[in-house]
Formats: sequence, structure tokens, C-alpha cells
Amino acid sequence: MDNHHPSPTSDHWVPCSTCSPGGVPESAEDSSGPETAPVSTPHTGTPHTKEPATRARRRPIPRKGHTKSRLGCFHCKRRKVKCQETIPSCSNCARVGLVCEYPERPRMASAFSASVITVVPTNSLQSSTATVFTQEDMRYFHHFLVTAYPPLPIQGDQIWMQTASLSHSYDYLMHAMLGLAASHLDLHGGNCSSQALAHRVKAIQSLNNSLSKPCSSQAEGDARFAAMMALAFQASCMAEGMPEFLAMSRGCHIIANTAMGSMKNSLFREFTQEGYCDSVRRVIGIVPLDLSEDEEILIGDFLKSLRALGPLCKSPLEVKFLASTEAIAKAARASASEAFSQFAALYSLFNHSSNEEFAPFIDPNNHPAQLLFIHFVLIEFAIGHIALTTCNKGGRFAYRKRTCIAWMEKLAAGLPVEYEKYAEWPMNYVRRLAAR
Repeated sequence: MDNHHPSPTSDHWVPCSTCSPGGVPESAEDSSGPETAPVSTPHTGTPHTKEPATRARRRPIPRKGHTKSRLGCFHCKRRKVKCQETIPSCSNCARVGLVCEYPERPRMASAFSASVITVVPTNSLQSSTATVFTQEDMRYFHHFLVTAYPPLPIQGDQIWMQTASLSHSYDYLMHAMLGLAASHLDLHGGNCSSQALAHRVKAIQSLNNSLSKPCSSQAEGDARFAAMMALAFQASCMAEGMPEFLAMSRGCHIIANTAMGSMKNSLFREFTQEGYCDSVRRVIGIVPLDLSEDEEILIGDFLKSLRALGPLCKSPLEVKFLASTEAIAKAARASASEAFSQFAALYSLFNHSSNEEFAPFIDPNNHPAQLLFIHFVLIEFAIGHIALTTCNKGGRFAYRKRTCIAWMEKLAAGLPVEYEKYAEWPMNYVRRLAAR
């Protein structure tokens, strides 16, 4: 962004030495003394010359400079006082207890045109044109770096800082990062849903175009993998994003194995199933969870509700998913790290399933699978909340409560009447969870 002020029309612009500090030009007469002028004598009318004044003329008192408030609130404008233009309330309104309201601020194209990010592809396989991002996008970029980067790999903040530097060369990664940040802000009341969706669509389109060509470098492979991860976690911020979250999570596995070069040289080289489990043990530890009586009852009731789904599960993937979910709940009684290791095994079921197995499994009309997802979302949130809160590591997962509740409610709403009894216990728990 150009920090220089707009140049005047003259070729050489310097501060004028005859300007007072207040910006008011001094009279040229001051340098040569006061001018004498003929005046009339009241009694005789005879003109005579006034004696030159012996005291120098006083300089004009410079006006106190200030910046005019052009975007002040209505109350300050009405009272004709300077507004501090602070959000949500200026100090003037706060002092007298008024509701501070501002006029709608115009979007100034001339200002924004100088405040842009330009992504110039470094590879001819990418795109022949540069992508321009606005000042609003810069806000999303900052939010991604500070708060909204994916919570995986565990303790992977430095990995994502390095990954972010790749986004200036790969526009699909930039759009995926901005989309995740906008969805995260929207989840916290930022009203950014339209911007989040726009970036998501652009990221998917550009990433698909990139995946249609061979990977040309390790940097491009990392950018592809990171973009898919950002898209997956953006879906986890969306109330209706569960099917996309599952599909994008599976996409990360596919890219890692087919479209990103050597994993051993990748920024994400530690993000394997084994690496994930090691990170969990390092952060959470291997000691058993100190479950309260209510938490023990929760796991027991969960297992009872889950096992009731057994007769409904027909396909091999459904049967395996049920068994893996049960193993997670049982492992939680031993240790949180063991339960998280079981989560990694469950996700590998998606990763290694064929398209013919995966597509019907996530079909909204597959009601047994929808019931399995209700129980899976619940146990994932419950164990994550218990384990990460215990070790004070749950801050970056806090937003998941809202989306987990939304996912479970949507899944339950699509069930026919004859399947509703199988969702009764988990949905009663969700209602208690939402009321907290």
C-alpha cells in the first residue's frame, strides 16, 4: 500500500515559509513595516500624514488545528461537538448515557483500491492472471493467522504460519484460508456468511483446476493439502457442513497419497495417524481420565444407546463404524489419549473406503448411518471437551459445541418417525448441552 500523500499539481512542492503554524499566511506587509495612509482631520478637514506607528503590528493568533469528524455519530453532529468515532459507542455518548448511532459509512473505492493483496502465481500451471484481495480480506487473513487456523495438527501453529506464506503464490490456498476465517468470524456474530461462501466456492474451483494437473513441486503439494484442510475445517464451522466435512477430510487423505509429492519432505510430514497419536499422548498424557460420576453415567448411557443400532446396520462400513465408535467410548474409560487414537482409526475408515462405499454411507436417506453420525458427533465432542478441558487445551475447539449441536439437530430432523426412538437419548443430552 502506498503510504505517500497525493502529490500536488506543482512539480516542486515544499512547505511555504510564509505560513504560520496554524496554516494562515502572514501579510507581506509585515516585512516592510506598516503602510502610512492620509486621513482627514475632524475639525479642519485638512488631510495630513499619520505618524508611523512605533509598535509592530501583532501577528494573527493561529487557529488551533484539529481533525474534523466527518463520520461522527448522530448525537455529536447534532450537538456540534467532535466525535471520537469509537465503536460501539463514542465517549461523548457513553458519558451522558446515550445510545450511540452512526450513519452508514460509504465504501470508498479510491481508498480500497490502494489497500489490496495481490496474489501472483509463481507457477505457470496455476493461473495466468493475478488475484486481487481487498482490505476486508486482509482482516480475514489476519484473523486466520491469529485465531482461525485449523486446530490440527495438534500444536501446529508454526506449521500454519509457514503454510500461510505459500498462499501468496496459490490463490486456492488464499481463498480457503480467507473462507475459513470468515466462517469462524460469522460463527461468533461477524455476519460474514456471504463472504465466507464466496471464498469457499473460489477455493474449490481453483483447487479442482490445480488437481487436474500433476503436482509440480513440494510447495504446491503442501498448498493443495493445506487448502483441503482449511476447507474441511470451514465446513466444521457451518451448521449444515457435516457432509462436506466428511468429504473434505477424506479428500485430505487422497491428496496426501496422490497429489502432493513426497510426504516425508512436507510441512505436514508429522501429520500421520502415528504422528497424531504421539502428539495426543504428548499433550494430554496417558494417565486415565478422572471421570466424574455424571461422566461415567454419560458413557454408560451412550454405549447402551449405540448398541441399540446394531440390528439396523447392514453394510460393512456401517458395521465397522459402529464397532469403532463403541471402541472409542470404551477407551475413554482408560485414557483420553487412547480414545483419541481410536478416533484416528475411525477416520481412516472414511479414508480407505471406496467411492461406492462412501457415497451411500453419507446419503441423507441412509437413516441407520445418520443415527451413527448422531452418536459419533456426540462422543467426539464429549470426549474432546472432557479431555482438552482437563489439560486446559480446549480453547481452540470451543466453537465446535455450537456446530455439533446444529449437526445433531439437523440429522435428527431428517429421521422418519420409526427411527426417532433411536435418537431419543442423544438428543435429550443435546438439549441439556444447549441449555448450559
